[in-house]
Amino acid sequence: MQNESFEPLISWGVRMALSGTLPVIWGLATNRLGDALWITLTAEAVSWVEMKGSFAWRVRTLLSGAVLAMLFSTLGTVTGNNVWLSVVSMFVAGYIATLLKNIGDRASGLAICVYMMFILSNAFPGKGMPAIEHRLVLVAIGAAWPVIVGLFASLLMPAEEPFRRQIALIWRSIGLLVTTISRGGTDKSRKEFAEDILVKEKDVRTAIDNSYEFYGRMAHQVDAKDKQQYQLALLRKTAGLVAVNVIAMGDEMEHISIRELDEALRVKAATLFSAMKEAVNRISVFVITLKPEEKLLAVSHINRLKKLTMLIRQYPLPAGENQVRAIYRILQLTDRTVRLLENAILRIDQMGKDIPVYRSYSFLKTIFVLRPKYLFSSLRVLFNTSSHTTRYALRSAIAATVALFLYKWFHIDHGYWLPFSVMIVIQPYFGATFQKARDRVIGTLLGGITGSLLLHLPAGLHIKEAILFLTFVLMVYYIKKKYAIAVFVITLNLVLLFNIELAYNDTLMVTRALCTIGGALLAVVSGFALLPTWDKKWLPSHLADAIQSNYDYFICTFYSEQRTTTWTRYKRISESKNSNVFDSFNRYMEDPGKEKSVVYYDLITYNVRITRDLNNIHLEQDEKKATQAIVADPAQQKRINECLGLFNTIMKQLPGLNPDMQLKITEYNENRATPFQLNDAQMVSLEKCAIELKAMQEDLEKIM
Repeated sequence: MQNESFEPLISWGVRMALSGTLPVIWGLATNRLGDALWITLTAEAVSWVEMKGSFAWRVRTLLSGAVLAMLFSTLGTVTGNNVWLSVVSMFVAGYIATLLKNIGDRASGLAICVYMMFILSNAFPGKGMPAIEHRLVLVAIGAAWPVIVGLFASLLMPAEEPFRRQIALIWRSIGLLVTTISRGGTDKSRKEFAEDILVKEKDVRTAIDNSYEFYGRMAHQVDAKDKQQYQLALLRKTAGLVAVNVIAMGDEMEHISIRELDEALRVKAATLFSAMKEAVNRISVFVITLKPEEKLLAVSHINRLKKLTMLIRQYPLPAGENQVRAIYRILQLTDRTVRLLENAILRIDQMGKDIPVYRSYSFLKTIFVLRPKYLFSSLRVLFNTSSHTTRYALRSAIAATVALFLYKWFHIDHGYWLPFSVMIVIQPYFGATFQKARDRVIGTLLGGITGSLLLHLPAGLHIKEAILFLTFVLMVYYIKKKYAIAVFVITLNLVLLFNIELAYNDTLMVTRALCTIGGALLAVVSGFALLPTWDKKWLPSHLADAIQSNYDYFICTFYSEQRTTTWTRYKRISESKNSNVFDSFNRYMEDPGKEKSVVYYDLITYNVRITRDLNNIHLEQDEKKATQAIVADPAQQKRINECLGLFNTIMKQLPGLNPDMQLKITEYNENRATPFQLNDAQMVSLEKCAIELKAMQEDLEKIM
C-alpha cells in the first residue's frame, strides 16, 4: 500500500484494464468482436500515457495521446495498401515517436500512441472509404474512452497530490541514502563505501530532477499567495538541503573506523542513523497522506533523534583526533538536519488541506488548460533536438522503415511485429538496446508458450477473460520494474486478445516469436552499425560540461558581487551534470571494445567532491547570523585565489575534451574580494576543494 502511494502503478494498471477490458465485454455481448478489438487496442495505446503532474498537465497529455492515436491511425489506414507510401510514412512515424521517447516520462506514452497505432492500422488497412470511415470511428471511440476514465480519476484526486508525490519520492530516496551511510565502515572498503554513496546521491538527484521536470518553478518563482504551491516548493528545497547534510555525514564517516569504537558507542551511532532514516521516511509518507498519525510518528522520531544526539555528546569519546572531529561534525550536521526536518513538518502544516480537483478548478481556469501557448511550447521542446537526439531518431526511423519494407515486400504473415519490435527495443545506447532485446525475446517466448497453454482451458469458466483483465494491470506494474516480466505479460495479453476474435492459432504465435527475434536483432545491429552512439566519444564532453558547471558554481560562491540567494540553482545544475557524466561512464564501460580508461571515474569523483565541498561552504554560510558584510581576510583570500588559479588551469584543458566548448574564464582580480569571511569548517572544505583540483589537473593530463 505504501509503494502504491509513492508510485501508483496498480491504479494506473486498473485504469488501463478498465479501458481495455470493457470494450471486449461489449464486443462479446453484441457479437462485434472485430470492432471491440480496435477500440481495445486504441484504448490500450492511449492508456500507456503516464498520468503524472498536475491536473492541467494530465488533461493536455491525455488529449495529446488521443489526437496522436487518431492522426497516425488515419495515416496508417490510408497508406496501408501501398508499399512505398507505407515506407515513407513509417519513417515519419518512427522519427516523431523517437523524439517523443527521448523526452522521457513526459512523452514516452505518446510515442506508443504514434508507432503502435500507425503500424497496426497500416497492417490492416481499410478497403474503400466506408471501411476507412468505420475504422476511424472505432479508433475515435477507443481514444476517447481512456481519456474519460483518466479525467474522471483525476477529478477525484487532491489537486496537489502529484506534486506531493514527487516530493515524497525525494524524501524516500534520502531515506535510502541514510541507510547506505549507516553501513559505512562495516563490511566494505572505503572505495566501495564511497561508490555506494555516489550511487544513492545520484538517485536523490534523479528524484529532484524528475520533480523539476513536472514542476519546474523554484520557491522564489512561486507567488506566496498560492499557498500550497509555495509551501511545497519550499518543502522540496528543504529536502534538497537535508540531502546535502546527509551526504556531508557520509564524507565524515569515511574518517571513522566503526570497528575501533566500543560497543556502546556503536549502538548509539547505529540508533542515531536509524532514527534519522525513520524520521525521513515518515515525512515522506506524511507528505502524501497528510494523516495526523503520520505527523505524530515523524515528530516522535525527530525528538528521538535530538535525544540521541545529546547522549552521544555526553559520551566519553575515544582518543584519536580525526575520529573525534568527524563524530562532532556528524553531530553538528545532525542538529542542522533536525531543524530542517522540523521545518519540513511546518511546511506541510502551512500548506493546509488539499481539496479535490473538481473543487479547486473553476470553469475559467479549466478553459485555460488548453491554451495555444502550451501547444507551441510542447512543439518547441519536441523539435529542439541535439545531434545526439537526431542520430537516435534517424537510427530508429531507418531501422523501423527497413523492417516495415521487409514485411510488406515479402508479404510476411503478421510481419508487422518486425517494425513493432524494432520501435520497442531500440534505445539511445547500444548496451541498453542489447539488454532490452534480450529481455523482449525471452519474455515473448515464455509468454507465447504460457498463452498457448491457457487457451486449452474450458471456455465456460471465463478464466481467460479474468486473466485478460489481470494482464492489463500487471504489464503496467512491471513495465518499469522488470521489463522481461512486462513483455511476458504483454505477450500473454495479446494472445488472449487474438483468441477473442478467434484469429489465434499456434502458427501465429510462432510467427510472432520469429518476428520479435528478427526485430530485436535488427534493432541491435542498427544500434551497432547505423549512426551509433558510443560514450567513448560523448563521455569527455559530459565530463567537460560537469567541470564547467562546477567552475560556475565556484565563481558564484567566491566572486559574486554580493551574497547570492540562488546558490541552490548552481548546486542543482552541478549535481545534474555530475549525474549525467556518471551515467555516461557506466554506459562507456558497457560499450564494446577492450580499451577503457578508469581515469574517467577518478575525474568524476573529484568533480563530485568539489560540488559537495561547495555545498558545505554554502550550508555553513546559511548558518551564520546576519551581520554586516565582512570580506575574507588576506590569508583566506590568498587560498581562494590559489584555488581559482588551479581551476583556471583546468578550464584551459577542457577544449581537449570538448573542442566546441566556449570558455568563460574569470581571471584573478586583486580588487575583487570574497564577500564573506570563512569559518573553520568552510576553510576545511576549501582545502579539500584544493586537493581535488590538484588531483583533477594531474589526471586530466593523462587522458589528453
